[in-house]
Amino acid sequence: MEIEWRRPLLFALPAAALAFFIGIQFDGPSGQATPFDQIGYPVAFSLLLTLSLVLWKRPARVNAVVTALVFAMSSLFLSKLVFILFFIPQSYQVQLEMTETFFWIPALQILSFFIPNLRGARNASTIFFSLFLLVSVMYLLQVIGSQPSQGTVYALLQLNLANGVLFIVTSAFIGFKEKYVRSISAYETVRELLDTDLLTGLPNRQRLHEVMNTAISEQRTFALLFIDLDGFKLINDTLGHVIGDRALQETSRRLQKLEDQHYFAGRLSGDEFVVLVFDDPTKASQIAQTLLTDLARPIVAEGHIVHLTASIGMSVYPDDGSDSQQLIQHADSAMYTVKTFGKNGIRRFELATDSAIERLKQIEHALTQALTCQQFHLVYQPICSLDDGVVRKLETLLRWTHPTLGPVSAAEFIPIAETNGQIIPLGEWALRAACQQAREWIDRTGLAVTVSVNVSPLQFTQVNFVNQVRQALGDARLPASALEIELTESAVMRRLEVVKASLHELQRLGVRIAIDDFGTGYSSLAYLRDLPINCIKIDQTFIHDLSTPRRAPQFALALIEAVIGIASTLSLQVVAEGIETQKQLDMLRDLGCDLGQGYFLCPPVAADAALETVLASTLFPPGSSPTPLD
Repeated sequence: MEIEWRRPLLFALPAAALAFFIGIQFDGPSGQATPFDQIGYPVAFSLLLTLSLVLWKRPARVNAVVTALVFAMSSLFLSKLVFILFFIPQSYQVQLEMTETFFWIPALQILSFFIPNLRGARNASTIFFSLFLLVSVMYLLQVIGSQPSQGTVYALLQLNLANGVLFIVTSAFIGFKEKYVRSISAYETVRELLDTDLLTGLPNRQRLHEVMNTAISEQRTFALLFIDLDGFKLINDTLGHVIGDRALQETSRRLQKLEDQHYFAGRLSGDEFVVLVFDDPTKASQIAQTLLTDLARPIVAEGHIVHLTASIGMSVYPDDGSDSQQLIQHADSAMYTVKTFGKNGIRRFELATDSAIERLKQIEHALTQALTCQQFHLVYQPICSLDDGVVRKLETLLRWTHPTLGPVSAAEFIPIAETNGQIIPLGEWALRAACQQAREWIDRTGLAVTVSVNVSPLQFTQVNFVNQVRQALGDARLPASALEIELTESAVMRRLEVVKASLHELQRLGVRIAIDDFGTGYSSLAYLRDLPINCIKIDQTFIHDLSTPRRAPQFALALIEAVIGIASTLSLQVVAEGIETQKQLDMLRDLGCDLGQGYFLCPPVAADAALETVLASTLFPPGSSPTPLD
């Protein structure tokens, strides 16, 4: 910043030298040429020219030149004050001598204070002002009691007052200016930190949105490349986070090579990066291909050679989205599709193909807050006797209504919850809510109401699952006989010894056990004999085949008949799932199936409607069709 003062100083110093040269030329003819001026003016003239020459030849010496100038001229002005107050001959006019030289003092103070980082010059100016004032006071003390020249006293007072005001105002202004500059600098530093990813030095998510929003407001076309590193988690897990951080830093350096007015690179989070290609989106595919090649080059980090590839999804404004969030979301969906089909590739967003993946990602994100925000509720599907239509128990089903996505099918969110582990808290909530509801029904009716609760394999294999059941029953004050746990075949066959121990503990509590979707899993019948199972539920696919000639009903019929026979031998209840037609109902009755459920009998309903089915004498008279609920 100091070097910016060079040009005005190259004008000011020769101008000041010219003023002293004029003084040399006109001081003698004016009759006011004092011995001090005859020596001081030539010295000042020579000094100013010398400093001008130094500044011309050495541009970086601005500070040194100004500091030398302030010291030298301060000494000259102070010496002249001492001379004209104490040593000037009587024939000279003191007031005239003061006005002749001292009007250069303001320029000296401006030089010392306005140019930054001139601490020595400022100290010299402060010392000069103090000594100037001291000399003036000494003179006034000396002439007290005598007959001093009123003009000299007046000029001296005015000169010191003017110098004092200028000194104080200049100091205050410079102090304010430096505080303002420091605050602006601090603000810019904080702003830069807020907009910068600290690990890689790239712009962060906030800055990315700002750049995109600016481009959108200017109707500037651009392409967005969403980059995700393949296999980065494995690097972190096997080599450690230090190596992972080095890999991310090297990735950012490779992305920064693109940065100019047509490109913008930033880091979203983790191993996700974004590159914006402005003005000519047709180049985006070529840029993406270059990035794939560049990012695939080995990375040397802490003595390890790291190999990474990248999956890149692309969206284009305005074709693929109208705002920054939508463009990122669409490019992310396209990238996810690349991941699904082998990684290390490029894909532009396609609504027809990528929208399903995008919905899954939306559901996965929304699922993280759904339980906390109380977006789940339970519905209940009656399970009734196929002989008389009496409701024997109610299957508990989990339902989710999102404020923006609307009702989300269990077929969509349950697999996601099982994959990311959220099924564990969800299942525990459903278990406790079902027990509380069963207790409420018992309190209202005095009738024993059995609820059947689905439990995922992941939830069931938790070491504290039996304790969760015990606590849920205790908190609800519900008899264990009023609870049935439904497990799939795959859950039973996973970690068989652990499962067997848990089932026996549940049996000792008095909880009933049902095997859901029977016939679709391992189809091993041995565990029906060895495990404490009370009920098996025949999967609805076999029930559906009963009335569909093209789906080999003879096979379904034979399997159902075999299952019912085995269950009868082992004293197990049999429930037929998914009854949808009268024909299916009639065939299951003829086969001797105990219980059934399905939309033909009664769809899943809310708690109050479910209680009505329990209180009804029957869903349908023997041998007749069921009557749908209002």
